[in-house]
Amino acid sequence: MTMLTRRAVIAAAALAPMALRAAEALPGIITRHANVAGAGLLPRHIEVWRPDGSEGKALPLLVMHDGQNLFTGEYAYGGQSWGVVEAVTKLVAAGIIPPIMIAGVWNSAQRWRDYVPADLVRRLPEVMQTRFITSQQGGSLSVPYLAFLADTVVPMLRRDYPVAPGKAAIMGSSMGGLASLNALLLRPDVFDRAGCVSTHWPILNPEPAEAPKVSAAIRGYLDAHLGKPAGRKLWFDHGDQTLDQYYAPFQAVADARVKAHGWQTPGNTITRAYPGAAHNEASWRARVADPLTFLFKQA
Repeated sequence: MTMLTRRAVIAAAALAPMALRAAEALPGIITRHANVAGAGLLPRHIEVWRPDGSEGKALPLLVMHDGQNLFTGEYAYGGQSWGVVEAVTKLVAAGIIPPIMIAGVWNSAQRWRDYVPADLVRRLPEVMQTRFITSQQGGSLSVPYLAFLADTVVPMLRRDYPVAPGKAAIMGSSMGGLASLNALLLRPDVFDRAGCVSTHWPILNPEPAEAPKVSAAIRGYLDAHLGKPAGRKLWFDHGDQTLDQYYAPFQAVADARVKAHGWQTPGNTITRAYPGAAHNEASWRARVADPLTFLFKQA
């Protein structure tokens, strides 16, 4: 495999992609591209999983945020992974989805700044914008982060792996749900399917008095960027425990705008609620097969 270009490495030396032996027994191959950098961003690892027997085969591409949480518990938050490999393997074996390739883009110490859409923050009252900037020690970095994904990561993957023709899917949870939505809205030339899991609509810690202002920002953001489906697919979901207990009213606002722009359920979009589900990797692991099915189901 070739060396990666357009990559800055913290150790000041370029590192070749390296195949990893997962701490957990998983099917397939995981290859790590270490400390990949984008302009204005902190470097981060990108781990690419390919199923067994896929060598030389062109596979549809799924880009996922919080890449360290996806495959094994070794680096995952709380030691619990999403179990994405297991879910994909079962869905493929059942003939529900085709074999796919997954690129897990690790987060950085500036995760919130990378993920939260700049135009959504811009539509909040100034006092809320200031609170975000103060709490995160800076404003949104979603513009360079999305450029990194669309103009560096996806082209790199297409160069170094046999990626199937067509656009990529993107998926993430919490702030990663917002980042996935932002990618679908602002870079439809690259991404045509988004899985937004436990989307953290409040941006900041939920404050009931601020809910109408957040809802207004969501409406303005979606109306400005959503447009007609034009072949795209959009998945939303949430639970009702821990942080997810605050999401339903905001999701209802988003659903109304999505419907107003001509998106239809179940063809273009689905929103699903999971009673008893919390805001954590265990809950996302329990249902990750659902968005994967929606995004990749074979006709």
